[in-house]
Amino acid sequence: MRCARRRAVARSPLTSIIGAALIVGIAACAPARSTSSPGAVSPPSSGTAPHKSTVTVAIGQEITNLAGKLEPQRTYGGEYGFLSNSPLVLKDAQGNRSPLLAFALPSRDDGTWTVNPDGTMTTTWHIRDNAKWHDGFPVTSQDFAFAGRVYADPLIPMREREPERFVDRVEPLDGKTFQMYWKAPYPWADELITRQFEALPDHILSALYDAGDHDAFLNSSFWTSPAYVGDGPFRLTEWDPGAQLIYRAFDDYFMGKPAIDELVMRIIPDANTLVSNLLSGSIDATLGITLGQQQAITVRQQWQQSGDGQVITMPARFQFAQIQFDPTRNGQPALFDVRVRRGLVHGIDRDTLAQVMTEGMSGVADVMMAPSDPLFPRVDAAIAKYPYDPQRAAALLQEAGWTRRGDNLVNAGGQAFAVDLWTTAGADNEQEGSIMGANLAQVGVQVVQTTVPQSRISDTEYRVSFPGLNVTAGPIDIPQTMNVAHSDQCAVAERRYVGTNRGCWKNADYDRNYILASTSLDPAERADAVVDALKVMTEDVGIFGLLYNPESVAVRKGLVGPGRRWPPQVGTTWNVHQWRWE
Repeated sequence: MRCARRRAVARSPLTSIIGAALIVGIAACAPARSTSSPGAVSPPSSGTAPHKSTVTVAIGQEITNLAGKLEPQRTYGGEYGFLSNSPLVLKDAQGNRSPLLAFALPSRDDGTWTVNPDGTMTTTWHIRDNAKWHDGFPVTSQDFAFAGRVYADPLIPMREREPERFVDRVEPLDGKTFQMYWKAPYPWADELITRQFEALPDHILSALYDAGDHDAFLNSSFWTSPAYVGDGPFRLTEWDPGAQLIYRAFDDYFMGKPAIDELVMRIIPDANTLVSNLLSGSIDATLGITLGQQQAITVRQQWQQSGDGQVITMPARFQFAQIQFDPTRNGQPALFDVRVRRGLVHGIDRDTLAQVMTEGMSGVADVMMAPSDPLFPRVDAAIAKYPYDPQRAAALLQEAGWTRRGDNLVNAGGQAFAVDLWTTAGADNEQEGSIMGANLAQVGVQVVQTTVPQSRISDTEYRVSFPGLNVTAGPIDIPQTMNVAHSDQCAVAERRYVGTNRGCWKNADYDRNYILASTSLDPAERADAVVDALKVMTEDVGIFGLLYNPESVAVRKGLVGPGRRWPPQVGTTWNVHQWRWE
């Protein structure tokens, strides 16, 4: 879903910040495997007695499904997911992997990850023996076999099917051990993190699913109420729609009962209300992108004087614009002309946009790759670039049949060039849209700005109906985030409008290279495919990048745990089972 972009506060080069927190090297995208006990996810020390038993956090939006894989909204969905659910594998703030629900990571060394000559694979997973669902039933291999059937069902809408689309089947070996059979190579088959093949409780849901009524299955209150049964460190006990969700620590959590007894998640979309609650002491922390740039500055300044807490800023997302290629939704057919698309990008002063929107922390982001990535120099040299150049923009638009008449561009029939620009509600987002609109107006484009209200962020059918340009964001994660331009991710009615490719750009060369970048076990081959795919995407302007988008998290003094995260693993709550008061 659309990421309601928030900007960073401190003035420092983004490259150095990302270099410290984000290294997603393609040549090293199959890191060394570990089967040791997880240091970053060890149970809390016994005997600690926090002086407070409740944490109250603020989040900008509700979700529509407590199951991570079935929640269509990525921006905030990850924050909820780690409370109710536990993935097989967890990554700490530096990207180090540890088994979580899994007892160990599959390894080629010990035979639990095998690759066959035809490219098919098997991985063997063992679930922790003491893992339980919130109703006390053990988490079993059958729960993963059932989840595999659900995730493979094309009638079950999912935002993305990574890596499920590469999985052929799941077979239980015993109550706690199962094998995943892969129909194609997948380099990250040993690190299934949040929103990747998470278990579903077979003993509760299989009968409903097997009845064959998909609507009844998807509309069950199980997904959106305290009836939800997960395997995470907290269980939902109360949900007041539009106001708050209350979670209680799960006594039998397999990593030990959390030190925090109760976690209250307040829904606060209004920026002024959020700041007031933070400064008054009624909110202990913010999650994800809830805290905007200007609000982060205010809270930081106040807390620096009072000593009441800190604001932590980190790189988070790739901000970009989608273009509507679906002819049934497109309101400006000129966008189908690549000369027009190139002209529009040349007409936006993205350098100034990045400086203003990130307080100088970011430069232009042409592609969804961090400058610190070892592959970045090759990508940067290969891709097409469109620096701010109003004259070049005018020339390309004129070549496509649009000439300047007074303040407006018109075609041969005298029709003015108008384009819709969609952004999400919020002071930061609306400022960004205004800057882009003003730039395009200078080259003669009439921009109609539409603000997507917070109440419709999760309305997938509405979100894909933009007729021109749509500003959104995704994790800085190669190659996974590249799926925002993959044709299989077109958000169509058959998928209940769920998909990352809302503009439905389609390019066979891009798709082929994206699949290769996602499946090859050869790092060099993957790297070549990434370079070729991003070259195709930028040359055809399937989407166009804007900036690197940091996020700021406020944490009250004494609360230990909230803070930095590994950017591709969405969710500030990744270590919520370890949060505590000092």
